[in-house]
Amino acid sequence: MHEFLSVALTGLLAVYFATAWGAHLIWATVFFPPTAADPPKSLFAWLATPYAMRLPRFWMSVVTGLYTVALIAAIVAAVTGLETRIALAIAGICGLLHSAMVFGIFVPTNLKLGLDPGGSGPSSLDAQTIVGLMRRWGRWNVVRLCVEATGLIAALFAFRAA
Repeated sequence: MHEFLSVALTGLLAVYFATAWGAHLIWATVFFPPTAADPPKSLFAWLATPYAMRLPRFWMSVVTGLYTVALIAAIVAAVTGLETRIALAIAGICGLLHSAMVFGIFVPTNLKLGLDPGGSGPSSLDAQTIVGLMRRWGRWNVVRLCVEATGLIAALFAFRAA
């Protein structure tokens, strides 16, 4: 039973990291460049599409699962011995770091830019502020992709070792 739970935990962690990394990679290469091409006009054009408000629901399901499994993985790695579960610990820490980045950087920025519902949206911002927020979002997204890739690789190593 212990072996099954270990395989299930590391497998879920790998799936959630792969989903987050893959979706962010698509966003960074396909959707973000035209959205950030000529802000604020390009941002308003993106927000007018039917897809703009579908993404927050998708991300809520992905990140909720990722953070739950990452927290469990970090706890399991700490309790069962870090020396034998270092890959699991790294994957768990990457998930928790991802969580901190999302709630500390991306959610506040997304609310300001109107990418998440419930914020003031870009209509209350001047063009220079929108440009600055879009550039900041893009820079931090590269860091987030690196954290996700590291977490995915560590989760796959943990899966192989389970």
